[in-house]
Amino acid sequence: MSRLSAIDADEVAARLTAFANSTIMARGRSIAPDDMFEAAGVDSMGLLKVLLFIETEFGFWMPDEDLLEENVGSPRALANYLCHKATLS
Repeated sequence: MSRLSAIDADEVAARLTAFANSTIMARGRSIAPDDMFEAAGVDSMGLLKVLLFIETEFGFWMPDEDLLEENVGSPRALANYLCHKATLS
C-alpha cells in the first residue's frame, strides 16, 4: 500500500481512467473518472483488467468482500476506496 500513500484520490482516479481508456474502452468511446463502468459498457472481464492494473500499479489486491458497487462502480469510487485503505495501513 505504500505506493498509494503519497498519491491523492484525484491522481489515482486519473490513472485508472487513463488505463481504462487505453486498454478497455472502444476507440472513440471514453470514460471519465465519475462515469460508471457498467453504464460505459465495461463488463466483468474489463473490471478484472482494472483490478489487475491496481495490483500491478499500486501493489494492492481488493479482497472479495470489498468488491461492492460503491467501491468499484467508477474510477473515482475505486480511487476513493484505495486511498481510504492506504490511510488505514
